[in-house]
Parts: sequence; structure tokens; C-alpha cells
Amino acid sequence: MDDLISKEDSYYISKRQDMLKFIDIKVSKILEIGCGEGNFATNFTDVEYWGVEPVTQHAKAAEQKGLKILNGLYEDVENKIPDSYFDLIVCNDVIEHMLDPIGFLKTVKTKLKPTGKLIASIPNIRYAPILYKLIFEADFEYVQSGIMDYTHLHFFTHKSFRRIAESTGWNVDLIEPINIQPFKPVKKLLLKFLERKHHDLRNVQFAVRLSISSSTEP
Repeated sequence: MDDLISKEDSYYISKRQDMLKFIDIKVSKILEIGCGEGNFATNFTDVEYWGVEPVTQHAKAAEQKGLKILNGLYEDVENKIPDSYFDLIVCNDVIEHMLDPIGFLKTVKTKLKPTGKLIASIPNIRYAPILYKLIFEADFEYVQSGIMDYTHLHFFTHKSFRRIAESTGWNVDLIEPINIQPFKPVKKLLLKFLERKHHDLRNVQFAVRLSISSSTEP
């Protein structure tokens, strides 16, 4: 948790309005894992909004916005979250920080109503500049923020995330590129050639929407 405390404040304040379009159901009860200062919650009105946030100063800021806050890591506060209660679970740039994302995806289903959904944004390790540095510069450098954030414990592609989601009892309703960036001129020809068959090379992140697989419902 010390690493998270040392992150700059901007890490915790995004409203992430780009994720709203992936919500396809009416929601009245929302749980956000890693809610930061609660700014994503300000996109909603007339909802019961719970947040899990490990960094105390940001948890307090979220609580002042009216969220019901559990201060701690998800695995530490999981037993305080009601089962079969929420219409929507939000995980914006969170799952890659978890020690056990597979275990999380298995257990967090119990917090959703049977018709509930989970939305998440996930960094895309197949982003072209990351691959370019790895293949042509033999470099895999951790940095302060972005895909190679030094607090990321796991890396995903569209395909690998779909695999773990389906293996933990979810239907993958949607995987869609977000935060799509132009190629820099010096690498443009090479990357444009690759992009003909690999359309995920320009997206920094991808959004996912999951629903509970009928085979795992009680």
C-alpha cells in the first residue's frame, strides 16, 4: 500500500466519463473498487454508491462526496460488502494492481445481483510503443504511470483478459479499445503495416463489460 500512497494525487481524481457508455443497464446500487476520491461517482445521481479505497486520505475525500467508503484493500474489506446487492461493479484501472486478479474475479461475482454487470478499464500491454521498446530496444522499463506503471503487478491483452474472465465464471459481453493514440512518425510505417491485422496496437487501454455466466449462478 505504501506504493499507492506515494502516487501523485492526479492518479485518484479522474471522472472517467469515457467509461459511462459501457453501462447498459439501469443502476441503483454501485460498488467501485479503487474509487480514489470518488469522482467517477459524481457522474451518477439518485444511486447508492459504495467505494473501496486503500489510501486513507483519498478514502476520506470520497466519503465527503457521500459515498459509503470501506478503507482498505478489497480482500481486507470483502466481508463487509453485502452479497447479491449491487447492479454494477466498477474497476477502473484496478485489476492490474491486484495480487490475485483471478481470485478477485471469482469472488467479486457474489456481490452482484444475478442480472448485474462489471465494467473495467484495463491497460493494454500490446500497445505498439511498449512492443517496439521490447522488441527493437530490448527494454522493459517501469515508470511512474501508464501501462508500465511500477505498481502494476499483472499485464493483459484483450485475449488474455477474456481468457481469465471466462475461466472465472463471467460472460464477456464487450471488449472495446479506449484511449486510442496516433503513431509517432518515426515508427509510423512499421506500425501501420502491423496494424492491418492487429487492430489493438494503438489503444493504451481497453474497456470490458462482464456479466455472470448462467452456469455459475445458484
